[in-house]
Amino acid sequence: MGNLTSRAGNVVIGAGLSGLAAARALAELGRSPEVFEACAEPGGLTRTTVVGPFSFDYTGHLLHLARHDTPADLPYAGQDNADWQRIDRRSYCYLGGTLVPAPVQYNMGLLPGGMRSECIRSYDARENEVAGSSHNLRDFIVQSFGRYLAEVFLIPQNEKTLAIPVDRLSRGALRRFFPPPDETRVRRGMEPDGSPVDGGYNSCFWYPRVGGISRLVRGLACGIDRMHLSTGVVSLNLPERRLKTTEGNEVGWHVLLSSMPLVALAGMSGDRDLVALSSALTNSATLCINLGIQGALGEAVRNAHWVYVPDANIPFYRFGVYSNLGGRVAPPGHASVYVEVGLAPGAARDTASLVAIEARACDALFRLGWVRPESVVCRVTQLLDCAYVHLTPERDGIVAEIRERLARAGVYPIGRYGCWDYTSMEESILSGIETARRVAA
Repeated sequence: MGNLTSRAGNVVIGAGLSGLAAARALAELGRSPEVFEACAEPGGLTRTTVVGPFSFDYTGHLLHLARHDTPADLPYAGQDNADWQRIDRRSYCYLGGTLVPAPVQYNMGLLPGGMRSECIRSYDARENEVAGSSHNLRDFIVQSFGRYLAEVFLIPQNEKTLAIPVDRLSRGALRRFFPPPDETRVRRGMEPDGSPVDGGYNSCFWYPRVGGISRLVRGLACGIDRMHLSTGVVSLNLPERRLKTTEGNEVGWHVLLSSMPLVALAGMSGDRDLVALSSALTNSATLCINLGIQGALGEAVRNAHWVYVPDANIPFYRFGVYSNLGGRVAPPGHASVYVEVGLAPGAARDTASLVAIEARACDALFRLGWVRPESVVCRVTQLLDCAYVHLTPERDGIVAEIRERLARAGVYPIGRYGCWDYTSMEESILSGIETARRVAA
């Protein structure tokens, strides 16, 4: 932790990927900032919890690269490619009591017989399923892939994950993270007993060879001199450009970059207009239940990276296996796994409620036979209060107005939650860097 100064300068709120990258970019320009992080360690949600010989990320954080070829090419990340491995995805969808390779919309031919024929029939009739041109995500899914596949998988899977009805989301809500209606791939995947058809942004990714995803954080955090850990920000005085920390210190800023959730930032500003605007923005939370396993997993998931679970009778929307990613995150003869449960805005977050959700999720996991209850040797549960932001039709206009008002006071949101967007880790890093360079110019 560096020495705290009260003079007006450069400030970064949040030491997640975007905040760390922004701080490094500012420092390179000779404008080394004060960095405030409420947690005891940097990383934000890109952290790894170590429990004895097990490593658990804050859910499945995988490095997908679109603008860089390898981890070593990421600016300021300080990575050695020898410490990473490039992995081809092994993910599945749990449908009809079986696992079908993801994305299911490109692999209808591998569904159980009756489901396969219904998916194809509905796909062929998709243009007649929705009248007119709708801009909500539900209608986009139905128009793109047919009502049957939409209702048995695509809609319930997204509603469980995002914890919101998909007809309240814009049709562009999932952007490149959702395999598009590619006619060639869809038709090729209809053949029964054919080879799985790949596709989607995450068909390959990078993951550390040893430990979890926090390796990326450690590289970005190197060389940041004035990082104040366990020090959150509790209020902002926009007219005076001063903030107050949890320790009671007041710090002035000339430029402030914030990766904290945009709604929280607006709330602590005390600005009535900002608070009113942000009240229309919503997000889901995720309860991530991590298990250390002794012995083998169930045969069905023994080699899976993750499995999507749309079934409404199963509490979790995804099951994943950290130890199948190839990194040494569990001792020999053991596995490191997780399940994720989506929580809607306003859902109870008290301890008793979360414990009950955890119990139901684990019971469902055991019933599926993917994990034996007697094999569990440790359990760690993490609550991600802001997991997925909701990209509703009104989101773009609201966020643009909030950002314009904040910019007048020298405040610039960065990263996935600061910008209230759905972005990859690479995009969050670049958001911090590009914003820092722009405002420091």
